[in-house]
Amino acid sequence: MNQERNSMLKIAFTAHIFEGYETALMGLMALEIGKAFFPKTGDKTALMLSFSVFASSFLARPIGSVLFGLWASRRGTGTALRLSLILIAIPAALITFLPTYAMAGYLAPCLLVALRLMQGLAEGGDAPLCAYYVALNTPDEYRGLYCGLAACSSFIGWFAASFVVFILPYCASFASSFIQSTVHLGPMAESWRWPFLLCVPLSLWVFSIRRSSLSIEPPNERAQRRDWRTLPITPLLQVVAIVAFTTTQLFTLFIWLPSYLHTYVGVSRADAHASNVIALIVFSLVMVGAGYATRWIRATKFALFGIASLTLLSYPLFVMLQDGGFIVLLFVQLAFALMAGCLFGAIFIVLPDLLKDNWQSMGMTVAYTLPVVIFGGTAPLVCAYLLEVTQLLTAPALYIVAIGVIALPVAYRLAFPDGYPSPSTGELDSRGKLSRLKSEES
Repeated sequence: MNQERNSMLKIAFTAHIFEGYETALMGLMALEIGKAFFPKTGDKTALMLSFSVFASSFLARPIGSVLFGLWASRRGTGTALRLSLILIAIPAALITFLPTYAMAGYLAPCLLVALRLMQGLAEGGDAPLCAYYVALNTPDEYRGLYCGLAACSSFIGWFAASFVVFILPYCASFASSFIQSTVHLGPMAESWRWPFLLCVPLSLWVFSIRRSSLSIEPPNERAQRRDWRTLPITPLLQVVAIVAFTTTQLFTLFIWLPSYLHTYVGVSRADAHASNVIALIVFSLVMVGAGYATRWIRATKFALFGIASLTLLSYPLFVMLQDGGFIVLLFVQLAFALMAGCLFGAIFIVLPDLLKDNWQSMGMTVAYTLPVVIFGGTAPLVCAYLLEVTQLLTAPALYIVAIGVIALPVAYRLAFPDGYPSPSTGELDSRGKLSRLKSEES
């Protein structure tokens, strides 16, 4: 049992760490990549072109979700997760050795887009399948904690990428002073390539964990073959609604918000990024804490709290951002981190529970990936468009509220289903907790 628990802990800790690392690199190195792979242009245009390449991977994710969902349902989730990691890692490492526009002309960006599409294909299955696997194979007493760690793992990758990019100028200065005088590095002298080279050892480490630990398939995954035409559509719609809200607020409040604060509100770049880093740290800690607390409080109630509070408080908190100093800015982002952390800490418990008895891994990959692509991937673009059209600095909050109005009834229904026991009647809840207690007493 201890060996099984340790194996699941390793899988949870590394679930999305590689994907988080390489995704953060594409964002943090966007300017350098735009200048390297496209004709010489201004910084804003280079950023736009680079983020267009970044977004291209999302186009392949829906196809990948179907392919890897089918693979997992037929060959097992563990096999699918090994394959998905390979297809994410190889393109990430190959970016290191790509020719630049100066070397190969328009072939260079075409090759970069092709590699990003291959990554997107694999990422469409990897992220939801990892969460699904951890949720259904972890003992009940550790399930919430491990699911919280799995949700947090991508941010560990983000922090690792941020640290690598932070020390990159110092490494480049050292290389130019001591190494290039004695060794001809060729294209590898371009320092933007070095962080991608680290994808090789990082992916090998994660793959070794998956190879040694992914030996248990989710219950009933291969034992039961189901006719999908007879399965209920409601669980899929519930997953789509919850994930749509979750990814919309994630991309808006933690990825796009620093750019919003600097460009539209006039906050200094240093203050915007400093408050965002602090908020991300608190966000990660709350995720793990909320996951662990599901030992005593139902995960669906954490999800309801996160969705309800973000829906109700996003607008007034955005209003506070307009005139406050750094203390107010930090307070608002910490409030967002607390509410969103409760939601994320429970999300990978709630979603697998909705699908484990019906659509299983296929439903998890498709119903999770589609809203990530449609709502999460487009959230910064939609918010920027709303700001331009409405001229309201609170427009992003209104967008979050609009998605929240759709997700909130779903979350309430899951937290308080028809069979939820009242103190006066003591009726059985939908998960059968009281029935188990009564059977034990008898």
